[in-house]
Formats: sequence, C-alpha cells, structure tokens
Amino acid sequence: MPDIAIFGVTGQGTNDGSGPRMREELPPLPDGLAHERMGDMSAPGSSSIACVGGTSMDRRALTSGPLRPGSSNPVVSTLKPGGVSRNVAEALARLGCDVALFSIVGEDEAGRILLGGLSDAGVDVAGVIRSARHPTGAYTAVLGPSGRLEFGLADMEIFEQADATWAAGLAPALSSREIWFVDANLPAEALSALLAAKPIGATVLADPVSVAKSERLRPVLSGIDLLFPDRLEAGALSRMPAVISEEQVAGAAERILGMGPGAVVVTLGSEGVFVADGDRCEVVPAIAPRGPLSDVTGAGDALVAGYIFGLSRKRGDPLQLGLAAASLALEGGGNLSMLSADRVVERARAERAD
Repeated sequence: MPDIAIFGVTGQGTNDGSGPRMREELPPLPDGLAHERMGDMSAPGSSSIACVGGTSMDRRALTSGPLRPGSSNPVVSTLKPGGVSRNVAEALARLGCDVALFSIVGEDEAGRILLGGLSDAGVDVAGVIRSARHPTGAYTAVLGPSGRLEFGLADMEIFEQADATWAAGLAPALSSREIWFVDANLPAEALSALLAAKPIGATVLADPVSVAKSERLRPVLSGIDLLFPDRLEAGALSRMPAVISEEQVAGAAERILGMGPGAVVVTLGSEGVFVADGDRCEVVPAIAPRGPLSDVTGAGDALVAGYIFGLSRKRGDPLQLGLAAASLALEGGGNLSMLSADRVVERARAERAD
C-alpha cells in the first residue's frame, strides 16, 4: 500500500504571484488525465502522498422549503466530521491507501472525536497538532430541499496558527512524498512555504475551498500541477464576472492555466467536470448516482480522493475513478464510509461499459 500524508486544515479555502516560480522544474503530469484502459486497480501502488489542509466539525442544516431571509427557517440538522483535507484523508483510507493527515484541531471534545474517527478509519493522525488557543474549526452548510448548498458559514480561525513556521517544519515529512494535496484553508504564507519546499518530481494537487479563500492560491499557482476549482472559484481566480456557460468555463480555465498550474479541472456539479491541461479543453460528464440526492456536500472531496487513488497506483484513468467516487458519495448523502476501492473501480468500469 502506498504511503499517503495529508497535510491541512479540514474545512474550506488566494492567488496573486508572490510565490516561488517553479514551472521550469514541474514534472509532466502522469498519464492520469489521458483516457487509458481501466487496469487492475485493486493492485497495490507505489506512490506516497501528502495532503495539507483543513479539519473541522461540520453541521448540515437541510431546509424543508425555500429559504426566507430575515426569518426563522425550519431545518433538520446533522453533525459530522468535515474539512477538505480531513475528508480527502478519510476517503483515501477507505480506498485502502496509507494516509497521514497534518492539520490542527482544538483541545476540545470536537477535536477528540475527529482524531478518534480518523484513527478508526485508518488515517495516521500523528501530524495533527492540538491547539489550546482556539476551538476546533467548524463549518455550517445550509442546504435547500434538493440537498444543494445554499450558503456555508466557516469558523476556521484556528488555522491562522498554521503559519509559515508551521509549514516549514513539515518539510522533512513531506520530502519523501511523491504526491501532495493542499487546500486553501491554510493561510497564504503557509501555502507559499509549503510549495517553496516542494521536491523536484513531486506532484501537487490543490483545492481552493471557497471564493474568499481561493485568492490564497494565486501566489503559488506555478507550483501546482492540478487545481480543482468549482465554477465560482474559477471565476474568482480568472477574474471573470460570470462563469456559467461551457464557453465561459473554458475561458476561465484557460486564463487560470496561463497563470502557471499544469492542469485545471473545474467541477460542474451534475454536469461533470471541465478539463483544461494544454492538450485538451472539454467537459467530461459526471457518473450519475443510482438513487435520489439528499446531500451533495462531500462529493467534491470524494472526486479529489478518487483521482489521487488512481494517480497513486499509476493505473486506469484517475479522473474516471474520481467521478466514480463522487457518484458513490452522492448516493450515500456525503457519507464517505460508502467508499471502497472495489466499489469505485466497479462503478468506473460499469460507466465505461455503458
């Protein structure tokens, strides 16, 4: 099993050019973005992975009808572990990968629950530090009746402790990792310090997390091999006023590609993803879930995890595996325990056979 370390803040996630210029040293992306034959993905892989980002406790509030501003709205609420890097770490563990998470939680009950759950799932949490200054990060997602996100509220002040000194201290642990995942819950200075320490030959994937936090990635885009923004984040990074139509998505992706990353995958919800990697610029359709949707949160993190799962094993098409993982996560209402390597591979194979 490949070693995977996930460094980061579990939760949500700037961008403007003061980061290290590494484009000349970037290795070509592995063949994952190309359409390959689906191989034997149950075989153990060899790449080690590091992910740096957020860890939080997430509350989902599902409304029974249209939201009414300025008034009380009845909801059904649930509380569960969340955060981008935490979610990706758990999903990778469910897929049979050897994962280590590097993040920050509070010295509180929420932090204890999060660490316990991750350990039970098979994630190495030795690199997660406990803060006595701030409570564990919290995120509230308000969902419409269809399960789609209406708006989110993020209390991630704890990650301000993830400064450049903290990030630089991770360099020894990261140096042997071949694949890194980072999310923009980390402050800009921490992201710059991390990417400055990136070894030649490492592949870095990144998630902007949110429109507000996407700007944190702008200074380090040249050190990122694959970026996963959604439409709104792509609009913010490209500084395009609207990113709705396929033509507008393509324009935003091409602008971002010109800022330095090796490839851009814009997530489009039920439409799939838009891929821009220099060789192609096209929509890749989603793999439809086999059942009604109740909660779409977590599907994007499953997409990233499925992609990394495929990339780490150097077999099959990582993008199709990511779409398969997202499909399964949607069926489970964002429950990542639904994921397994066999189920993801079978869903991807079935889609190719249709």
